[in-house]
Parts: sequence; structure tokens; C-alpha cells
Amino acid sequence: MGNYVSKEALICDIRKLGISCGDVVLIRAALSAVGKLQNGPLTLIEAFLDVIGIEGTLVSLSFTNSFCLKRPDPNKPFRFDTPTYAGAIPRSMLKYPGAERSRHPTCSYVAIGKYSKFITKDHGPESPAYEPIRKIIILNGKMILVGCVSSSPGFTTTHLAEYDLGLYKRIIFPSRNSVYYEDNQGSVKLFKRKDLGFCSNSFYKFYSYYVKAGILRSGLIGYAYSILVPAKEAYSIEKQILSKNPKFNVCDDPLCFLCNARRWDRFYKIPIYIIRRLLKILSEVSQK
Repeated sequence: MGNYVSKEALICDIRKLGISCGDVVLIRAALSAVGKLQNGPLTLIEAFLDVIGIEGTLVSLSFTNSFCLKRPDPNKPFRFDTPTYAGAIPRSMLKYPGAERSRHPTCSYVAIGKYSKFITKDHGPESPAYEPIRKIIILNGKMILVGCVSSSPGFTTTHLAEYDLGLYKRIIFPSRNSVYYEDNQGSVKLFKRKDLGFCSNSFYKFYSYYVKAGILRSGLIGYAYSILVPAKEAYSIEKQILSKNPKFNVCDDPLCFLCNARRWDRFYKIPIYIIRRLLKILSEVSQK
């Protein structure tokens, strides 16, 4: 089969990492890191489904865009079939037979398997953005990063911990993030986000705490370096750290908009952030 990574090899790798029959698994992946796959993302999805079986459930983020600095287009409301920006795996999962998708206008989740309806049910415009993660915790689910350990670090349980600690209230004017959505009756309505999550670029900072607690497993899936943690234990660690240091998850990028211009607890950073942005723009213009 040339240089293709076979589904059988992926199944073996997935089991070695600690996933087994009946597991509920939240997956995020950089597909290109896995290697060449005969049927693209479908090969990886079906490898996971083969491992977890009919008693298991595969979940992914099918998040969609909102608009902060410009008005959203009412002619492009969120619907069940709205494409996700979250990668090839959730895009393919959305097309998979029997897949369920929650109806939150910006933070929807897609799920396949036994608990897919339970995880996605009642998660709509009036729901907190990260509530499906709570259901994954209840189900003793696991979370895996495949090939994106550094490029898209951390786990979505951190956003749930932020919400439960009330840290989302530190975001400046979260309702500026808005989008139109189509409700169950076909009416188009405006959605304004209330519980915007913080920047996730710093979530790698939690990795050493997972290791210290003995909950992190690592290995290769195909050619992709991957890590796995149990959702309940990861959430507990993240919540404990953030309760003691709410700024723990501030990233190191001085040009990060979320960390330097949209947090009330870093309001003092806004002037220097604006200056840095202007200098960057001037530098780019001068190089043209």
C-alpha cells in the first residue's frame, strides 16, 4: 500500500495509547501529522470507531465563526450543515451516517455513537458554550490530541473550568462576538455570546501537571505524536490551578488580542498592545 498508514496500524496505535471498547473519546487532530491515509480523515475516524465499538462514542468540536469587529451576515446563519473551522476530522464526522450535532451557534459539538444524542441534546443558543464537556466528564470520557500537542495545545475541559469559576466575566464585552442562527422553526435570530473562553495557546502549561498527577499517556498514532488524559481528572487539575491563579492561562504572545486587549484583569495592557499592533502594521507597510 505504498507509504499509506493502514487502518489496522491506527487501531493498534489507538489501543496502545489506552483507548478501549466502550470509551467516550473527545478527539482533536492535525490529520497531516498522522501520515498518508487511504480514505483521508474517514480512515482515522473509522479506526477510532472500531476500537470503541457500538458501546463507545466519538466526539469532536465543530465550532463555527462569530464576528467581533464587524456585523454578522443574517444571510449566513448557523445551521446544522454550517461548515466548521475545527479541522478535517469534525468536518468528516458531520457527514458521517448517524452523526449528531448540537445547536449552539458558535460552539457546537459533533458526536457519533451510543451517547451522541445525550452529549449534544439541549445544547443550543441559551446553553453555556462548553456544557457537552460536562457530559463527557459524567461519562468518564477521555480526551486525545493527535498530532496537535503543541500547535493546538490543551484540552477543552479548561474552558469549562474557566466557566465554572466565573472567569469568563473577565472578558471585555463578550457579547461583541455575535452571529445569526436559524432556530428550529426556521426563523433567523441574532446570537450574542455571553461566555467567551480565554485564549487556548497557553494550555500547554497544564501538561506538566497532568504528568505529575500520573494521568497523561503519550504515544504515536500513525506518525503523529499524541497525548491522552481522562476528562474528569484533567478538569479537576485545571480548575484547582485556575482557582488559585486566574491568570495562569495568559499566553506569551504580546500581540494576542484576547490576552492583551479583552481581559478586564489586564486592561492596563491595552495601550501597549495598540502601540505594538501599530508598529507591526507600519513595519509590514514599509517592507512592501
